[in-house]
Amino acid sequence: MKIRVKPRWILLSVFAVVAAACVVFVGVHTLYVQHKENSRPPAGELAAQIVQEIGCEDSYTQVPNASVQKYYPFTGSVVESQGMWLSKESSKAGELCCFRLRSTADAQQAKKVIGSRLQRKAQAFLGVSRDQYQLVQQAAVVQKDRYLLVAVSGDPQAEIDIFQKLLK
Repeated sequence: MKIRVKPRWILLSVFAVVAAACVVFVGVHTLYVQHKENSRPPAGELAAQIVQEIGCEDSYTQVPNASVQKYYPFTGSVVESQGMWLSKESSKAGELCCFRLRSTADAQQAKKVIGSRLQRKAQAFLGVSRDQYQLVQQAAVVQKDRYLLVAVSGDPQAEIDIFQKLLK
Protein backbone atom coordinates (compact mmCIF):
# COMPACT_ATOMS: atom_id res chain seq x y z
CA MET A 1 0.00 0.00 0.00
CA LYS A 2 1.46 3.31 -1.12
CA ILE A 3 0.81 6.48 0.80
CA ARG A 4 0.21 9.33 -1.47
CA VAL A 5 1.11 12.85 -0.27
CA LYS A 6 -0.83 15.70 -1.74
CA PRO A 7 1.23 18.44 -3.43
CA ARG A 8 -0.14 21.20 -1.19
CA TRP A 9 1.33 19.44 1.91
CA ILE A 10 4.71 19.29 0.22
CA LEU A 11 4.56 23.02 -0.57
CA LEU A 12 3.41 23.82 2.95
CA SER A 13 6.26 21.77 4.45
CA VAL A 14 8.86 23.50 2.25
CA PHE A 15 7.41 26.90 3.18
CA ALA A 16 7.55 26.01 6.91
CA VAL A 17 11.22 24.97 6.65
CA VAL A 18 12.15 28.17 4.77
CA ALA A 19 10.25 30.33 7.29
CA ALA A 20 12.00 28.59 10.22
CA ALA A 21 15.39 29.14 8.57
CA CYS A 22 14.61 32.84 8.09
CA VAL A 23 13.58 33.24 11.74
CA VAL A 24 16.81 31.57 12.91
CA PHE A 25 18.91 33.75 10.56
CA VAL A 26 17.27 36.99 11.75
CA GLY A 27 17.70 35.96 15.39
CA VAL A 28 21.38 35.14 14.96
CA HIS A 29 22.00 38.39 13.04
CA THR A 30 20.27 40.44 15.75
CA LEU A 31 22.36 38.82 18.48
CA TYR A 32 25.53 39.46 16.46
CA VAL A 33 24.73 43.16 16.00
CA GLN A 34 23.91 43.59 19.70
CA HIS A 35 27.11 41.84 20.73
CA LYS A 36 29.15 44.00 18.35
CA GLU A 37 27.60 47.22 19.74
CA ASN A 38 27.99 46.18 23.38
CA SER A 39 31.62 45.10 22.93
CA ARG A 40 32.72 48.56 21.76
CA PRO A 41 34.29 50.76 24.44
CA PRO A 42 32.64 53.79 26.03
CA ALA A 43 33.76 57.07 24.49
CA GLY A 44 35.76 58.05 27.57
CA GLU A 45 37.90 54.93 27.32
CA LEU A 46 38.33 55.44 23.60
CA ALA A 47 39.50 59.04 24.08
CA ALA A 48 41.94 57.95 26.80
CA GLN A 49 43.37 55.25 24.53
CA ILE A 50 43.86 57.77 21.71
CA VAL A 51 45.62 60.23 24.02
CA GLN A 52 47.84 57.43 25.32
CA GLU A 53 48.72 56.15 21.84
CA ILE A 54 49.65 59.60 20.52
CA GLY A 55 51.72 60.20 23.66
CA CYS A 56 50.01 63.37 24.89
CA GLU A 57 49.29 62.34 28.50
CA ASP A 58 51.77 64.97 29.74
CA SER A 59 50.37 67.86 27.71
CA TYR A 60 46.64 67.05 27.98
CA THR A 61 44.34 66.87 30.97
CA GLN A 62 41.09 64.93 31.18
CA VAL A 63 37.90 66.93 31.67
CA PRO A 64 35.48 65.30 34.14
CA ASN A 65 32.36 63.93 32.46
CA ALA A 66 30.13 66.28 34.45
CA SER A 67 31.99 69.29 33.02
CA VAL A 68 31.87 68.28 29.33
CA GLN A 69 28.34 69.70 29.13
CA LYS A 70 29.81 73.19 29.71
CA TYR A 71 31.83 72.88 26.50
CA TYR A 72 29.36 70.88 24.42
CA PRO A 73 25.78 71.64 25.55
CA PHE A 74 23.95 68.75 23.91
CA THR A 75 20.18 68.82 24.37
CA GLY A 76 18.25 65.83 25.63
CA SER A 77 19.84 62.42 25.62
CA VAL A 78 21.87 62.69 22.42
CA VAL A 79 25.13 61.44 23.95
CA GLU A 80 25.43 58.04 25.62
CA SER A 81 29.05 58.44 26.77
CA GLN A 82 31.79 61.02 26.32
CA GLY A 83 35.45 61.69 26.90
CA MET A 84 37.24 65.02 26.63
CA TRP A 85 40.90 65.97 26.91
CA LEU A 86 42.18 69.56 26.74
CA SER A 87 45.64 71.06 26.54
CA LYS A 88 47.02 71.81 30.01
CA GLU A 89 48.15 75.22 28.79
CA SER A 90 45.34 77.70 28.30
CA SER A 91 47.34 79.34 25.51
CA LYS A 92 47.15 76.11 23.47
CA ALA A 93 44.11 75.04 21.46
CA GLY A 94 44.74 71.28 21.69
CA GLU A 95 41.58 69.25 22.29
CA LEU A 96 40.45 65.69 21.80
CA CYS A 97 36.83 64.65 22.37
CA CYS A 98 35.02 61.45 21.69
CA PHE A 99 31.25 61.01 21.90
CA ARG A 100 29.18 57.84 21.65
CA LEU A 101 25.73 58.84 20.46
CA ARG A 102 22.52 57.06 21.41
CA SER A 103 21.64 56.83 17.73
CA THR A 104 23.30 57.62 14.42
CA ALA A 105 20.25 59.78 13.70
CA ASP A 106 21.53 62.21 16.36
CA ALA A 107 24.79 62.83 14.50
CA GLN A 108 23.65 65.95 12.63
CA GLN A 109 22.40 67.60 15.81
CA ALA A 110 25.66 66.70 17.59
CA LYS A 111 27.76 68.06 14.70
CA LYS A 112 25.94 71.40 14.95
CA VAL A 113 26.83 71.66 18.64
CA ILE A 114 30.44 70.70 17.86
CA GLY A 115 30.63 73.26 15.06
CA SER A 116 29.33 75.96 17.38
CA ARG A 117 31.93 75.04 20.02
CA LEU A 118 34.75 75.14 17.45
CA GLN A 119 33.60 78.55 16.16
CA ARG A 120 33.62 79.99 19.69
CA LYS A 121 37.04 78.49 20.36
CA ALA A 122 38.43 79.88 17.09
CA GLN A 123 37.11 83.36 17.92
CA ALA A 124 38.81 83.17 21.33
CA PHE A 125 42.19 82.53 19.65
CA LEU A 126 41.70 84.92 16.71
CA GLY A 127 43.30 87.97 18.29
CA VAL A 128 45.57 86.07 20.67
CA SER A 129 47.46 83.45 18.67
CA ARG A 130 47.28 83.09 14.91
CA ASP A 131 48.81 79.58 14.87
CA GLN A 132 46.39 78.28 17.52
CA TYR A 133 43.52 79.87 15.57
CA GLN A 134 44.67 77.92 12.50
CA LEU A 135 44.71 74.67 14.51
CA VAL A 136 41.08 75.20 15.48
CA GLN A 137 40.18 76.08 11.89
CA GLN A 138 41.72 72.78 10.73
CA ALA A 139 40.01 70.69 13.42
CA ALA A 140 38.76 67.28 12.37
CA VAL A 141 35.26 66.02 13.15
CA VAL A 142 34.91 62.37 12.16
CA GLN A 143 31.97 59.99 12.54
CA LYS A 144 32.15 56.21 12.62
CA ASP A 145 28.87 54.49 13.38
CA ARG A 146 27.58 56.05 16.62
CA TYR A 147 30.94 57.59 17.55
CA LEU A 148 32.13 61.15 16.89
CA LEU A 149 35.72 62.29 17.23
CA VAL A 150 36.77 65.94 17.57
CA ALA A 151 40.51 66.47 17.12
CA VAL A 152 42.21 69.87 17.40
CA SER A 153 45.94 69.38 17.02
CA GLY A 154 48.89 69.87 14.72
CA ASP A 155 48.28 66.42 13.23
CA PRO A 156 44.60 65.47 13.53
CA GLN A 157 45.10 62.66 11.01
CA ALA A 158 47.08 60.71 13.64
CA GLU A 159 44.10 60.86 16.01
CA ILE A 160 41.73 59.88 13.20
CA ASP A 161 43.85 56.87 12.25
CA ILE A 162 43.96 55.63 15.86
CA PHE A 163 40.21 56.28 16.26
CA GLN A 164 39.39 54.22 13.19
CA LYS A 165 41.81 51.45 14.18
CA LEU A 166 40.28 51.15 17.66
CA LEU A 167 36.75 50.89 16.27
CA LYS A 168 37.44 48.11 13.78
